[in-house]
Amino acid sequence: MAARRTVVACLTACVTCSACASDAQSAAETPKLPVTPVLSGPPSAPATPGAPTTSPSTPLIPAPSLAPAPATAPAQAAQFADADALLTAVERTADSLRDFRANITLETTDDVTGDTERRLGQLVFVQEEGKPATRRFAVVFEKFIDGSGRMDERPVRYIYADGWLTEADFKQRTLVRRQLARAGEQYDPLKPGEGPVPLPIGQRRADVLARFGASLATAPDSALLLKSARPMVGVRLKPKPGMADRDLVEASVWYDAQSLVPVGVEAQRKSGRTVVSLRDATMNGGISDAQQALLSLAEKVTTGWRVDERPLAVAPGAGNLP
Repeated sequence: MAARRTVVACLTACVTCSACASDAQSAAETPKLPVTPVLSGPPSAPATPGAPTTSPSTPLIPAPSLAPAPATAPAQAAQFADADALLTAVERTADSLRDFRANITLETTDDVTGDTERRLGQLVFVQEEGKPATRRFAVVFEKFIDGSGRMDERPVRYIYADGWLTEADFKQRTLVRRQLARAGEQYDPLKPGEGPVPLPIGQRRADVLARFGASLATAPDSALLLKSARPMVGVRLKPKPGMADRDLVEASVWYDAQSLVPVGVEAQRKSGRTVVSLRDATMNGGISDAQQALLSLAEKVTTGWRVDERPLAVAPGAGNLP
């Protein structure tokens, strides 16, 4: 469990696509706008299995007028009575999940220094339908923007497969492999509050409510998420006692209001703030050969690198004679 907490701290401090670079650089200068209210009426039906679900970039409703926009909360309440209803709808949408891809931006802010850093890249995720234990994903960061706004190339890839999380730093030529689950163990790398990366993909209502108190969120605080022209719905999560990640104070998870595809996470920690933005997100749209290749490291690509492998400690009693 200690190893898993270490990974959470590591990746939360550094988890996003070159296509988002210009957006990320201007995010801090973007004025905060109210979230476009969600249309009234019952929730949209889950996507038909096999059909790709996307988060379109073109708005389906007019932009808000210059008159004050109505509050977001009543519009959300008209669609979802409470957080339980929203989480139930999200789970229904994810029941047929096979693949997911998006451009990702990770923004971290240190509450002491006020410095904000951003990492830009892409996310690729696959699993066998209905089998969370088969999940594999890659988060590939290509660019880094420091607190002064200076951008440089820092290719780093995080890969999860078969119970192991691999961190490959192509600039430092280092490879770190951490075992998160033993062979045959039923482990979900994205389970709320336990997985190594704060990504709201394929999460189940019962898992969320077992670890968090949940309520409907109103509007994102992050300018990075407010840049989206699409209406969003969100759930605010407060950790229950006993959470593995003791640094987490609260989090808000945001979904496209029409498709319920995840579009972002805001997490307040004791040490600072983390925002994950998922743009051009597509669920069950298929994975290209190039994207599939990101889920593993090419043969001999790490030849000559420094390698650090960290297996889990042997379970108590394992291998002992009766």
